[in-house]
Amino acid sequence: MERIKREMTVLRGSFRFQENDGSLVSVSSGNHELPLSGAPFFSLGLRSQTGELVTLSSADFRFSCTEENDALLFHHSGHPGFPELCVRTAIREQDGMLHFRPDVRNVPFEYLLEWIDLPQPVLPEGGTIFWPQLEGVLIDDPRARQNSPWSRYHVLGFLGRTEGIAYSEGGYYPGVCQMQFLSWEKDGYVLYFGAHDLKHGTKAVEYEPLEDGTVRLSLQTFCGGAEPYLPEFDYVLSFRRGNWMDACSIYREWISHDPRMPEKGRLPALVKESPVVVIYPVRGYGDDKGRMDTCNEYYPYVNALPHVENYAERFESKVLALLMHWEGTAPWAPPYVWPPCGGEEELKKFSDALHAGGNYLGLYCSGTAWTQKSCILAYSRERECEEKGLKRNMIRGPKGEIEAVICCAPEAQRLGFDMCLTEEWPRRTLCNEFEKIRNADVDYVQFFDQNLGGAYHACYSRAHRHPAVPGAWQTEAMQSLLAEMTESLRGKEVLLGCEGAAADAYLRHLPFNDLRACWNYTRGIPVPGYQFVFHEYCNNFMGNQCGIHAAVDCRISPGHLLYRTAYAFISGDLLSVVLKNAGRIHYGWGASWDLPEPDQESVITLIRNLNAMRRKYGKFLQFGRMEKMRTELTCGAWDLAVHGKILSMPSVLSSAWTAPDGEQAEIFVNYLPEAQKIRLRNRGREKTMEIPPLTAIAVPESVFQSESVRACRI
Repeated sequence: MERIKREMTVLRGSFRFQENDGSLVSVSSGNHELPLSGAPFFSLGLRSQTGELVTLSSADFRFSCTEENDALLFHHSGHPGFPELCVRTAIREQDGMLHFRPDVRNVPFEYLLEWIDLPQPVLPEGGTIFWPQLEGVLIDDPRARQNSPWSRYHVLGFLGRTEGIAYSEGGYYPGVCQMQFLSWEKDGYVLYFGAHDLKHGTKAVEYEPLEDGTVRLSLQTFCGGAEPYLPEFDYVLSFRRGNWMDACSIYREWISHDPRMPEKGRLPALVKESPVVVIYPVRGYGDDKGRMDTCNEYYPYVNALPHVENYAERFESKVLALLMHWEGTAPWAPPYVWPPCGGEEELKKFSDALHAGGNYLGLYCSGTAWTQKSCILAYSRERECEEKGLKRNMIRGPKGEIEAVICCAPEAQRLGFDMCLTEEWPRRTLCNEFEKIRNADVDYVQFFDQNLGGAYHACYSRAHRHPAVPGAWQTEAMQSLLAEMTESLRGKEVLLGCEGAAADAYLRHLPFNDLRACWNYTRGIPVPGYQFVFHEYCNNFMGNQCGIHAAVDCRISPGHLLYRTAYAFISGDLLSVVLKNAGRIHYGWGASWDLPEPDQESVITLIRNLNAMRRKYGKFLQFGRMEKMRTELTCGAWDLAVHGKILSMPSVLSSAWTAPDGEQAEIFVNYLPEAQKIRLRNRGREKTMEIPPLTAIAVPESVFQSESVRACRI
């Protein structure tokens, strides 16, 4: 070990740390060194018996360092308030990456170890963060999240309320963050920070902007009160040349060894058909809120058949009609949604007609919440809850608090709580309700809407069948519930899904899901990180585009639906549309039906062309592995108006793929109603071509090995 007296730091392989406290000072790749600010090496969260959180910093412990075999051992002990508590961390370099594994012992009996946050790299100002929230987003202004109490960084815990509104789920994993890593890139180098935890325990995969412009990366890991805490996984740091895709490649390689992952390429029959998902409500006028005492023009259900059949013909594709506000109780009123509005026979008439035409039926549900009272209809379960003492089954905060925050407020859809999924009554109730739906002729049930990514939110109850602080037990409970529900299908071809892509821990049981990349326009620029990692295992659909009208200015950028459709296509996703009245395509769910609609013919033409391309090149777009682009693309620009600023986006979108047989191709999409000229540079060769309006082309890798352009288009 080389000791550097200047700065009192120790250089060990590719990283440097402070000699007096173990905080990380830098990591290196070759001659390129990245400063890490020397922040405290770890934080610990201890929960007292009265529910108070005590946060400890490594800076308050005595530090020493030893070596054992091939590991460097950090020892932190002698905290003035907790003198017996000790944290030992083994650090190894393996395959060019740093591996950290902590060992926490002697937590006082009057406390529970709730979480540990280690090793807390703090990155310099500038650079771009890849955050795996909602399939992936690139963030170049970390401080922007601090402008709202809803999005502001906070230490993850019970999802209560602050400043009168619901706490954001932040980087909750497994859930709204579907992977347990994030990265930071600048000047052609990328830092990867991940937890290689095959148990997929609860974490906050987060970034915290600091006052001096730096940003702290965090993998706050919930320990379930274990004493001693001896995790079976490592936190991994890697610094190398590359970008966010190279970081995704590290995670993709690691997750491929997870025995819980589904078989690659084993897509459900419905998904292989690449139907276009057509989404509309049978009550209300496109908003989740407000009174919905009467049905709209899409009820009785068969009233929608002419529109479904029209789109099947215009798209030259099968259609999955995905219904919202269909529940016979009240919209967004879980757990009881069945029978459907108007009764089972009315829905069956529609289902039979859809199936006769080769199309499919899907239903939105509302997850694992409990509805006390609807804010939409005169629906209440308050008396039942009181008489049966059902509150004992609900998620509790560390001081016994009880509430829910997802779509739950007087000004929202409902009032109620979240059910704790270790308890027998909630599990039995959810399985019973799902059984009622699966026995109907339904092809897809988005049962876990509002459980973003399949999340099971944190419960601190001391009366339930789980530890009194969050931990890996949550993931195990949700996995077992999903297994019970899917195994109950007994071969019946019904797909189960959730809101947002399914977190990796739940992917085996949630094979088709409603993506929410649209929300990331309020955070940064969406990127298909999830698809880069998981497309070989799972194809999802574009989603209902909820709230896109609040992020994108439809007056300045009326073509944004074309752009977002092309983005979904080059990401390998199935396409979807949301209908307003009269069967007209609208920008997304929640947009007022009075808002001027997008150009119908352009949207229809683009979807028809792209979906035909998706089927024709299914070896790439259905079964392929996404890769980094090998070709440099030069094209025009298109303006996207987001949150009061104009973003210049490429007029042609692209992605690269490797098929299961090893063949490689790149896909280019012109989503605009005018032809676009592009220049491609690969292997030192340049080729120029023109892409017709609203069309995609496929360029095989071999095209750059010959003088002729063999691009294929529909």
